[in-house]
Amino acid sequence: MNKILIVDDELSIRESFSLILGEKYKLLLAASGEAALKYAAGEKIDLAFLDVRMPGLNGLETLNRLKEIDPEIEAVMVTAVNDVTKASEAIKYGARDYIIKPFDVAAILKLTERIIRRRSLQTEGESIRKETDKGTAHLIGQSEKIETIVKTVKKIAAKSLRVLVLGEAGTEKEAVAEMIHESSSRADLPLLSYDLSAALTPTEIKTALLGKEKGSTTADLKKKTGLIEMARGGTLFLNHVEYLPAGLLTAQNEARLVAASSIDLAETSKENYEFFSEVLLTVPPLRERTSDLPLLSAHYLELFCDQYSREISGFSPEVLEIFSNYAWPGNTAELKALIKRLVITSSAGQITPADLPVDLLLKSPGTPGAEYFSVFEKEYSRRVLAEAGGDFERAAAILGINQALLESKIA
Repeated sequence: MNKILIVDDELSIRESFSLILGEKYKLLLAASGEAALKYAAGEKIDLAFLDVRMPGLNGLETLNRLKEIDPEIEAVMVTAVNDVTKASEAIKYGARDYIIKPFDVAAILKLTERIIRRRSLQTEGESIRKETDKGTAHLIGQSEKIETIVKTVKKIAAKSLRVLVLGEAGTEKEAVAEMIHESSSRADLPLLSYDLSAALTPTEIKTALLGKEKGSTTADLKKKTGLIEMARGGTLFLNHVEYLPAGLLTAQNEARLVAASSIDLAETSKENYEFFSEVLLTVPPLRERTSDLPLLSAHYLELFCDQYSREISGFSPEVLEIFSNYAWPGNTAELKALIKRLVITSSAGQITPADLPVDLLLKSPGTPGAEYFSVFEKEYSRRVLAEAGGDFERAAAILGINQALLESKIA
């Protein structure tokens, strides 16, 4: 049964979701963002409904933390009318959609079913892809920085040195670990990965990595095998290694260790930095290797067209220019997610600027995308007006503009 996390500090809202979704899905109810993170650390969650305004961690902060724990988690923001702008902003950070209180029961059911169905299809497709792609891990690109990484991996793959991979969030750090593993004599042995996070306690991390012996209490009747033992002879990839308790791991020969971090580990966790950085690799952000964008875009387009059985010929020159002028704060992960979305939602044929999300067009000044903004701005304004029941004054307040300007935008 699919698991859905409901996060709202109002008991009545949590109870409403229970009545609407409780018969068909397993619901996890959290009264705060902090409680939600504890659920996410121990459960594989398919979808989360997050209240925008909560004490402690607010909805956006909770969304960001949930994405750190599980980047694939789907999220829908729950908001009052006066917080619609914040909810729509959350879509930039990975939320799938937002709903406005008081919400419509049929709309909740339809939205949930659509997201869960799409997630199931994607999971099935990705499982097939992982099986067929085995042994073909590589970095896409021909820029000098990528070529340097590839050459270094070939030099050190046969050795058992620990490797620290640094790079901004969204860069291909895990792909580097896969390259190291598959370029070595360990390629036929396990490659396991583990995402650390602030939501995990030191004890939970220690148990996951090192395991635990069978105890005498009812809760400890079973022995738990640690990931290092499970990856014996192969490779263990530790992501977000800044959360690893210092001194937990010592030199060992059971598995090769490859660690990754998106922060300056030398400053925040010097002991872990020194332990893992027998070899140090830095993956450049996408904005520093824009020459690789055409190759990356074509690769992801082919990947998702095969996965979703779509026929899209490519990107228009205007789209590629927009891509080259965009800063890509989410790096290749953002590009990959965008192209997946475009493949799913775009009509057959060529992808043009009209298919791109508004926020990307807005953040690409001086590109051909700028001329398309007025079209999207009009569509967005009309959507907000519809959600406000046709009340221009209410819609203008949501958008933060005066009523006359709203009327001119949708004229």
